[in-house]
Amino acid sequence: MNRLKVAVLLLCTWFMSSCAINQKAQVEALSKFNYDVESVDQIRLAGRDIDSYQSGGSASLASLPGIAMALLRQDLPLEARVNLKITNPTSTVTKINEFKYIIEMAGKPLFEGAVAENINLSNGQSMVVPLTFSANIFGVAKEQGFDKVLNDIFTRKSNGFFALKIKPSVKIGGKNFFYPGYITVDKDFGKSVSKAVEKGLGQL
Repeated sequence: MNRLKVAVLLLCTWFMSSCAINQKAQVEALSKFNYDVESVDQIRLAGRDIDSYQSGGSASLASLPGIAMALLRQDLPLEARVNLKITNPTSTVTKINEFKYIIEMAGKPLFEGAVAENINLSNGQSMVVPLTFSANIFGVAKEQGFDKVLNDIFTRKSNGFFALKIKPSVKIGGKNFFYPGYITVDKDFGKSVSKAVEKGLGQL
């Protein structure tokens, strides 16, 4: 083997090793990011805005027939937008190209989705990414008890009722490399959002 071939082989080996190290560093950085549910909005139950079911802090009886009809059809759709805030506290500049997410309800997967978003965060930078979901919660509501489920949704003070998990990825060389396993962002984002709202109102 002549010197040129040896040089090319060494260069290729070095390049592949550098790519592997960079890939590992990029993926590991994903676990060190801060992921927080900043807010939850556009909440709709059985096709209606959640606030329209309430009057004076309690559920409006005039609006409940719509839910009763949904229960008779065994189709109780719940939809919302979860605003996920991503912050990079590390010194590694990481580009998140796509991530998968799971919304859990009462410990069971309710909705699975994916977002293709070009997120390029340097140290200290943040970005809010909206995650939408829509699912029929009739089965979970029947299992947990309709009164309990509706109360948890209306008051948004559930106990471990809604959870958000994500699996981010980085794009290197035109290929996505996903973080192994799902990262739990919030085990109870319904309660977390409720506390944040109450805190904000208390400061007014």
